[in-house]
Amino acid sequence: METRPLGRTGLQVSTIGFGGARLDEHPEQAMETVHRALDLGVNFIDTARYYGNSEKHLGEGLRGRRSDYILATKAMIEDPDVTRESLETSFSLLEVDRVDLLYAHACDNEARYTYLMRDKGMLHRLEQIRSEGLTRFLGVSFNHFLPYEHGRTGIDRMKALIETDAFDVIQLPMSLIRIERVEDEILPLAAERDLGVVINFPTADGMLTRVIGVFQSILDPYISTPCQGALLALLLYPAVTSVLSGMSTSAIADENCAVGTILAGLSEAERDQLRHKIQDVGIGPCRSCGRCAPYTQGIPVPQIMTFHDSAQRFGIQAAHQRYEGHKVQVMACTNFEGANAVCPEGFDVLAEVKKVFDD
Repeated sequence: METRPLGRTGLQVSTIGFGGARLDEHPEQAMETVHRALDLGVNFIDTARYYGNSEKHLGEGLRGRRSDYILATKAMIEDPDVTRESLETSFSLLEVDRVDLLYAHACDNEARYTYLMRDKGMLHRLEQIRSEGLTRFLGVSFNHFLPYEHGRTGIDRMKALIETDAFDVIQLPMSLIRIERVEDEILPLAAERDLGVVINFPTADGMLTRVIGVFQSILDPYISTPCQGALLALLLYPAVTSVLSGMSTSAIADENCAVGTILAGLSEAERDQLRHKIQDVGIGPCRSCGRCAPYTQGIPVPQIMTFHDSAQRFGIQAAHQRYEGHKVQVMACTNFEGANAVCPEGFDVLAEVKKVFDD
């Protein structure tokens, strides 16, 4: 299993991280799955108080192996007192007295950003928790980069957080579908600031576990399954530290942890070549910025456009299910007044989204 430095923390973490959110799917196999992942070289464990019984399963599965892993959990962006209470519960379930990394979890909108960064807000409390020795490092996580609010995109919010230098690690969504488009702006900035970058939702919430469309032929010589391709593609970016894999069985651990071995066998030249081939596939015309959202009557234009692009150009047919339910609403619309003026690509936004359903 290849490891990479977690930004400026001084920690070396496995390129495949253990995502604990799925352990409840097969609770009877949880301990075996955790042991298998550790034995395969995974040393980076990610969980949260909000992932069902994940912390309990991990506490049991990791018992007696504290030197074998680096542990991250999360505190929801909410009242600071509740955050401390949540952390104490997490420690009890995980059977530890501190964690290596504590995230401010799901900074997915402007209200949470404000609460996190305001005077005496959540960041202040997290810094106190760190000073008490309850965590070594701080991070911030995103589950998505929409909506566009108060003149800022989610990408803008993430960049602003990185530029504070208050966080050691960022966790964010990225996948071959590229709905979040982090590779152009976030990855270079994170590398410049020496932040660890941890990827969540690498299979686009499961969409890429069985089919990766046109990307299959690019990665075929190296992978055995589409899911392996979805994970490997993201690790071709040097600024990505670790990709979280949701593991619920030993079989899934075997499949996904193999990616760390595959990656270790690739030369730098091979990695660059594969990454450039993936980038050459290109992305669709919509930038997924969300600036049109105040004018589109609740219709999620960026998601529709990106998933349509994934289905039509990339051949990822499962993406159809993510947008086809909006057809009636879209075709009934007669005006997105104001949307065209804010679109950075200069589109007639309503006309473009209606084309999706004309195919």
